Amino acid sequence: MQTTAIAVSTVAAKQPATKRSSRVRRTRLTYEDYAAITPANNGNYELINGNLVFMPSPTPQHQRIVRRLTNAIENYVHQNDLGEVFFAPLDVLFDETNTLQPDILFIKKERANIIGAKKIEGAPDFVIEVLSEGNAPKEMAFKKYIYETFMVSEYWVLNLKNKTIAQYLNEAGEFQKIGTFKSGELVKSAVLDGFQTKLDDLL
Repeated sequence: MQTTAIAVSTVAAKQPATKRSSRVRRTRLTYEDYAAITPANNGNYELINGNLVFMPSPTPQHQRIVRRLTNAIENYVHQNDLGEVFFAPLDVLFDETNTLQPDILFIKKERANIIGAKKIEGAPDFVIEVLSEGNAPKEMAFKKYIYETFMVSEYWVLNLKNKTIAQYLNEAGEFQKIGTFKSGELVKSAVLDGFQTKLDDLL
């Protein structure tokens, strides 16, 4: 999803009208701040490295692909009793300063304890992001870092502009790229053993 950072700051205590009085002290937000600031029932925000980030509404094409891929994964997961599949908007709390909303995520049934009443409280086993043109490379690099550091086992990045799916597997806290799959090529999940798809089936 396209994102736009929102500067969040606190103003120092009132002082005489001097140049110093206009100085601003930046603050890293926590999940508690994030939950208090963002509107109720509005999923258009993430907390990235303590910064509140606004995400404009996705395009119809983005949502169409997310729906098709979610349905395919959900059917496979349900048929094989593997766990649960979720999709954005849904808060995933990685730590106090990082709450992301992956487009699609899967959690194994033996890790169902991280599914809280209001949010996912820990790293999913499998995460998929569907990129739009507005996604900044810096933003996506940081998200990749969070996913691999907190031990997301498998990560897919579906690039709408390039029409590719990049697949990564986590080895000791670092993502190893399995490949970049184009039209006509089959992508096989490692976490969902037996699940496979083609980009052509999603577009």
